[in-house]
Amino acid sequence: MAKYVSPELYNKYARQILEMGLAIQCYEGTTAVRETSSLSDQEIADRLGLDVEDVTEIRCIAEIDLLPADAWLESDNWKREKARKHFKKG
Repeated sequence: MAKYVSPELYNKYARQILEMGLAIQCYEGTTAVRETSSLSDQEIADRLGLDVEDVTEIRCIAEIDLLPADAWLESDNWKREKARKHFKKG
């Protein structure tokens, strides 16, 4: 079950968690810079002094917030069209 995260906690840490995690990746040539990105939720929690459950919840919400609302609609329309074509064949 998801843990409730207050809007204040979310607003304070969302950007940092995204930058430290895999959602936003920083590369130098072909080598990932591990000091600033690609950290696990546990590693992020340790660095920020948060519970890992809080980091996971904030990360999940923040990753969803990265997508514009119309991306969800376009995805839904694309899936609906694929299903319609598939069932029309059969």
